[in-house]
Formats: sequence, C-alpha cells, structure tokens
Amino acid sequence: MIKTENLTKIYGSLRAINNLTLELAEGDLFGFIGPNGSGKTTTMRILATLLQPTWGEATVCGHSIYTHPKEIRRIIGFMPDFFGVYDDMKVIEYLEFFAAAYRIRGPKRRKVCDEVLELVDLGYKRDAFVTSLSRGMTQRLGLARVLLHDPQVLLLDEPASGLDPRARIEIRQLLKQLGRLGKTIMVSSQ
Repeated sequence: MIKTENLTKIYGSLRAINNLTLELAEGDLFGFIGPNGSGKTTTMRILATLLQPTWGEATVCGHSIYTHPKEIRRIIGFMPDFFGVYDDMKVIEYLEFFAAAYRIRGPKRRKVCDEVLELVDLGYKRDAFVTSLSRGMTQRLGLARVLLHDPQVLLLDEPASGLDPRARIEIRQLLKQLGRLGKTIMVSSQ
C-alpha cells in the first residue's frame, strides 16, 4: 500500500529525510515516531503529493508520487497536524462542505456524513458549532473529514497532539478499528 525507496528530502544543508525505505501492507497500522524535526511531517507531505522529494521513490497503492499524484490524492486521507476548521459552521455543515468537495452528492452525502460521525463517536454533536468542540472532539472531527471519501490509506500527522489521556485511548481504539476494516494507516507522534 505504501512503499518508499531511498526517499530523501534536503533543505539547503538540512537533510530532513535520509534514504527512508519502508513498506506497509493493507491493514497495517504504522507508528512513525520521532522528535520534532525528524522528518515525519515531511515524509507524510511527500506521500500525500504535497511536496516533492530531493530523490528517491514513493508509491501509494502502486501509484508513483511523480507520475500519478491525482490518483494518490483520491485514495488517501491526509490529516495534517494542524488543520483548518470553520468556526461559524455546525459539525454537520463542516462535513457536508468537504463531502461536496469530494463530489459526494444528493442523499448519499448526508448518509456518508452521518456514518463517519457515528464512527468517530460525534453523532450527538452533529448540530453543535465547531467552536464548541473540545480539542479531542476537534481531532475526531478532522478524522471524520478525512474518512468521508472512504480512502484506502490514512496519513495522520500527530492526531493525538494536545489530547488528554482518555482522548488518546479513544483515538487509538478508533485507529485499530479502521485497521481491522482494511485501512492502511501511518500515524506520526513524538
């Protein structure tokens, strides 16, 4: 599902990624652990086709980051460490906005939004304003957003950042459940 060979990214004199070679299969839950500045986010951005490596190869579901970036973007869900939310929107409006961006139309849009809300245990907050959510709920909303188009691969950059211990456990349980559903998941953490 994810494969890198000698993946390298250099910024001036800084080598952010140094010949990273890894392979993840369907259903793998991979913890990408390291201190700040160790290249985790850079690697995820390259896999999400948002950044080009200096050299090396990376494929996602057999698609090269160089030749098939559009195909990769259709099959991944990328949750950056900080993502924008629209404070003046309700939770359901936020998800429907992104579902429309994924071209999910008609009654299917509402159904998909309701399903991901239940999956991340936010169904009871569907009519709440995004600003009223706790940090943990906001993280779960971000995860719901990346699940809308049913991606095969999830790239989650520090999804438990700033969460209390209970919320971290809930996120971990949810990720295990997604892995059992066949999702390949790369999670970065410090």
